[in-house]
Amino acid sequence: MRIFTIILSMYITLILISCDDSMMTPNGNIQPETNIFLDTIRNQQNSRVNVSWSGDDPDGLVIGYAISWNERDWYFTRKNDSTFALQVESSDTNFIFSVAAIDNSLNQYPKEGEKVQFSDINNNGRFDIGEVFPSLIGAIDPSPARLQYPIKNSPPIIAWGNDTSAKSAFAVALPDTTFAFATFKFYVSDPDGDATLETIEWSLNDSSQNARWNTIPRGTRLFSVSAKDGLRLNAQNTMYMRARDIGKLTSTILAYPSPGKSWFVQASKGPILLIKDSGNKDADNFYLKALNAIQSGGFSGRFDVLDIHSTKTTDAPAKTIPPFISPMFIESLKLYSAVIWYTDKSPTMSLAQQSLGEYMRSGGKVLFIADLPTPISEDMRTEIRDFSPIDSIGKQEVSSDPLAIRNGTEFLGIPHGTSSYPNLIKERGSVLVYPLYPKANAKAVYRLPENPKWSGSPVLGVIDDESDMVFLHLPLHLLNVNDQAIQLIETIIRNEFSIQ
Repeated sequence: MRIFTIILSMYITLILISCDDSMMTPNGNIQPETNIFLDTIRNQQNSRVNVSWSGDDPDGLVIGYAISWNERDWYFTRKNDSTFALQVESSDTNFIFSVAAIDNSLNQYPKEGEKVQFSDINNNGRFDIGEVFPSLIGAIDPSPARLQYPIKNSPPIIAWGNDTSAKSAFAVALPDTTFAFATFKFYVSDPDGDATLETIEWSLNDSSQNARWNTIPRGTRLFSVSAKDGLRLNAQNTMYMRARDIGKLTSTILAYPSPGKSWFVQASKGPILLIKDSGNKDADNFYLKALNAIQSGGFSGRFDVLDIHSTKTTDAPAKTIPPFISPMFIESLKLYSAVIWYTDKSPTMSLAQQSLGEYMRSGGKVLFIADLPTPISEDMRTEIRDFSPIDSIGKQEVSSDPLAIRNGTEFLGIPHGTSSYPNLIKERGSVLVYPLYPKANAKAVYRLPENPKWSGSPVLGVIDDESDMVFLHLPLHLLNVNDQAIQLIETIIRNEFSIQ
């Protein structure tokens, strides 16, 4: 009986030793175990998932983990939870998350996020039980924990502006009426990651299955259309947009304008655009009369008017000015051979600064008739210098006497080259002006005669050497004795700008 007891005791001891050896590496270290906090996920998840995991080491501490979403690429981390954005490449995708705990038996550990290589013994491209991580031998759980995540593909999101808010869409809304060039800004994203976006497309006036959809480069968030792209002239238009991901899901179709709003595209009537930057009705009537009268009525019905004054406030520009000066406003100017821009004492000089230089470089001509405020800010002086042939403007008006320029005062036209402008005579109103100093490549075309009320003969009109711009600091609507001011406009349009 005693012999049997001894044999049984030895047998049990051998079993225990055998079991203990199976949990240990050759150096005696017990390898850790790994757990994921969830066992099974039955419902489809969005592409952003939060995963938590843990490790347990009976004879030490868990220092970190090797994690993988494809069992091919493994990375070291010391975290035990994280949020992952999974890239869905089809309608729906099953992802497998794998994690293996690593204990404190190593002398050196990978850096956070460093890739961990494994020996792919069977050459199938993924880690299988029985394969090893050479740099982590003896310290890593040889049987990583695994959990399958069924991920649902979500369609892209598209909106006007910089985001999906109504405020952003309002900020990029076009005027109710535009010329035949329009620029749109849009926001597009994909909940599954923007890398999954495949195409962004637009269509004019048709969103049916037979519509002609035009592709926009994926990195683009601003695009423009013109008559050649299918804009309907002198008619209402609608812009449609959509985005598609690599899983072939399509966003809702985005439409502009929004319900209850309108977008009318106006065809250019002729070669001249008259920009009304003034609230003076006498000035308005004068310029309309002038353009209908010059060239024996040849421009009557052949010019357009853009009112950038009536709806502007101290806090916001006029509603007729598009949200994108470049390219939309500038390209709209380019639809015309010449621009006549007249102001009152609250001119929109920043708009002129941002647009007229590029317009003239493209071949456009500008007659700019400026009234100026008292005093003129330094910002406005800079703006005028940037787009005009004016180098500087006098610090003070030509006279401190508001009645110094009396009725009957002549404004003298100065011959330049083969051109000669008529003398203009003040017939009414109050005229307050500053002396102008032309740039080196410009010439004076109008000045005041000498008078004890002011110093010298102040320059009030300048033309650049390319005849691209005539800048007048003259209230032409108050100087139109015998229609001389109207004749001046005709001379500039015909002789300087060569427009018929």
